Amino acid sequence: MTTQRVGFILGSGHMGLLHQKRLEALGVKTYAFDGAEACRSFLRNSADYTTDPNASYFVLIATPASTHYEYVKSALLFGFSVFVEKPLATSLADAEELIRLAREQQKLLFVGHSECYSNAFQKTLPFFVDMAKQDALESLSFVRYNLTTDRGRDVSTAWDIGVHDYALFYELKKNIPQTDWRKVRVTFDENRDAGYAMRMIYATFCGPEGKKPFWRLDLNPAHYVTLKTHKNSIQIPTDDSTDAISNEQREFLHLLNLPLVERQIQMLKNLEMARFAVQTAELYSTSPNSPK
Repeated sequence: MTTQRVGFILGSGHMGLLHQKRLEALGVKTYAFDGAEACRSFLRNSADYTTDPNASYFVLIATPASTHYEYVKSALLFGFSVFVEKPLATSLADAEELIRLAREQQKLLFVGHSECYSNAFQKTLPFFVDMAKQDALESLSFVRYNLTTDRGRDVSTAWDIGVHDYALFYELKKNIPQTDWRKVRVTFDENRDAGYAMRMIYATFCGPEGKKPFWRLDLNPAHYVTLKTHKNSIQIPTDDSTDAISNEQREFLHLLNLPLVERQIQMLKNLEMARFAVQTAELYSTSPNSPK
């Protein structure tokens, strides 16, 4: 008999509703809980919701960032695998505790850094890697401006939107291990009250004869996804069935299907990105020029 996947979604805000819609499209049955009282009540009484022997249950957490540690820890202790929206936690110590706990409980812990799973980023990453093989990376800049919104106000800008770029930075670093990062100028420009939206990654390289090859990726969801380099301008087609959230959900469900040992190995690899994002946010949020 085919196992029915059932997801309990904590948080029915913007991201919670997006996750619910995408999971249902993937054939996952979902139940949503919103508000601290409802979420905590579900976790305390979760045995009442998990009575079908032919179902496999997990918890998806899309609540404010400041609550992630509490809900992830509780869900793991109650025996659930967990998909949590970024960030994993709002301190490195808490993030490392949750990673240790997931290993001890032998449950899957997965963090939703969706832009790393976007078609735009994945399809243009090879261009960046090829350029870095030919010429030394000189600078890497991340620009993220958002319209003013009430979402994410429980934490500072670094934890709210900066973690997107810190995770993308990790993925770029991982794919060009030959780079001497002591010589690379890396900057983050983040503003969640800019009055307009911009999501850009810029890279420049030291080419021959003083040339400056560049790589520029526009990740603004309101724009056509476009990669530009000194040689190419490429539009990346978008498809609702392969959006970033669906892609990361598929990866989560794929990991759930793996044998325990292999699943734990892959989980720890994926969590390195989440850990790096938390570590960077913690460092950046305490720096003198930290965005608030």
